[in-house]
Amino acid sequence: MNEKINIAEQTDLLISLQALDTQIYKMISEKELKPLEINNLEDSQKLKQSGMKEAEDNLKSIQLKHKEKEIMLGTKEEEVRKLQGQLNQIKTNKEYTTMINEIESHKADNSLLEEEIIKFMDSIDQAKARIVLEKQKFAEESKSIDTRIKEIKQQINDIEEAAIELKKKREGLTPLIGKKFLSEYERILVGKDGQALAEVVNDNCGGCYMQLPPQVINEINMKEKIVFCENCQRILYIKDEKA
Repeated sequence: MNEKINIAEQTDLLISLQALDTQIYKMISEKELKPLEINNLEDSQKLKQSGMKEAEDNLKSIQLKHKEKEIMLGTKEEEVRKLQGQLNQIKTNKEYTTMINEIESHKADNSLLEEEIIKFMDSIDQAKARIVLEKQKFAEESKSIDTRIKEIKQQINDIEEAAIELKKKREGLTPLIGKKFLSEYERILVGKDGQALAEVVNDNCGGCYMQLPPQVINEINMKEKIVFCENCQRILYIKDEKA
């Protein structure tokens, strides 16, 4: 003769199991988000590093242009010297005047080049100052990011350790539940994101909020069988008011 199953006791055990599983699922969800948070921080760190590299590339570009202007100035000054050396060889006033005008034209160009070179020197100083600032910012923010990443990794470890303890408690509880009930519970648990049970509140299913018929409420109160919500298929229970 089969021993009659105590539905009230089984329901209480399922409620206790659900309480553990709720915590476990919550921890799993939290843990799954942690790597994404770390990736976002690492991306932010790379972005800040690219700002520093951009400042360094900007300096190199300015220095290159500065060097080009210095080479041009050197070439122009050499041309002026050559022309001035040719002045003594000129025999006519017209040629002399033409040569003087050409020399003055080169000197005017040289003056403009010198002004540009001075501006580039100022830009180089500003670019160097920006690099120093970017490096300081990167060092400070990188330190903050590294600290935060370490904190998140520690949180992952803490979650894993806490989940192990909860799973041990779960392993101690499941043998007390009938195989059929446990199987139904775990089937629903997976399909309902960790919520296999639903408390009845004001005659409504606490899972899908559907109004429950009076006969369903009576069946739950009779505690002769496990009752499922016709809409969301969760196991229904009514909290014991004695507490």
